[in-house]
Amino acid sequence: MNSFWRGRSLALLLATVTSPPLLARPQSTDTHVPVPVDVASIHPHQSTTMDDPSDRRVLPGGRFVATGTSVRTLLRVALMTDDSRILGAPSWIDRKYDITATTADHTEITNPKQFQEFLLSLLETRFQLKFHRDQKEGSVYWLEQEKPGKDGPAMRPDTSGSPPEMSTNSSGVRATMKASGMSMRDIAAALTRQAGRPVEDHTGISGRFSFQIEWAPQVASDSSLPSLFTVVKEQLGLRLRPAKGNLEVFVIDRLEEPSAN
Repeated sequence: MNSFWRGRSLALLLATVTSPPLLARPQSTDTHVPVPVDVASIHPHQSTTMDDPSDRRVLPGGRFVATGTSVRTLLRVALMTDDSRILGAPSWIDRKYDITATTADHTEITNPKQFQEFLLSLLETRFQLKFHRDQKEGSVYWLEQEKPGKDGPAMRPDTSGSPPEMSTNSSGVRATMKASGMSMRDIAAALTRQAGRPVEDHTGISGRFSFQIEWAPQVASDSSLPSLFTVVKEQLGLRLRPAKGNLEVFVIDRLEEPSAN
């Protein structure tokens, strides 16, 4: 799995790509503090293989380098959301680009919030992004404890005090997730992408936990491994219950292909 944050801690990676705001929130709570982009070079990606890798890196000196990266991916990270909640985007949103950009005065990017604001500035200045937030009712999962007071065999209390870390990998027939120092809210956020819809924490459980699980991706019909839902229940002692929620969506008002460098 390609990291959005090479060379930084997995705690930052976790906060950046697995903690989208699952429920609609008032507009007044959102503060956009731009991280200005000083230099940005953007070119259409020239694919060399059928399985051309996509890669994004934050480097010293406020430098961001991306290869084979779509605008959809940039939006997803900048807005901390998933594809189903990006509405009104143009058909070319999956076109891939190679991007090199730096912050003004080479200011270091040291946390996920700065990274989001940097990507928003890049999208606004070079792709003319304009959007607004809205709400819609949609399908979610409630993360609940299967049997009150009973953890699954793979769930271990983590009292190390270390920052939360999470990694996932998928080979097509086997998916794995390894986590440490995770709260239930973190776990719900991490399961969001894997489950295919937002996951809300309704466990009422405090503290932090570590675990390692593996399951069969939905596309792997011939795998001998159990499904994600079975593993969450049998190994973590939790369950994903279908429910309805009021979701925050992002409506694209304007998005243009990048201007010439």
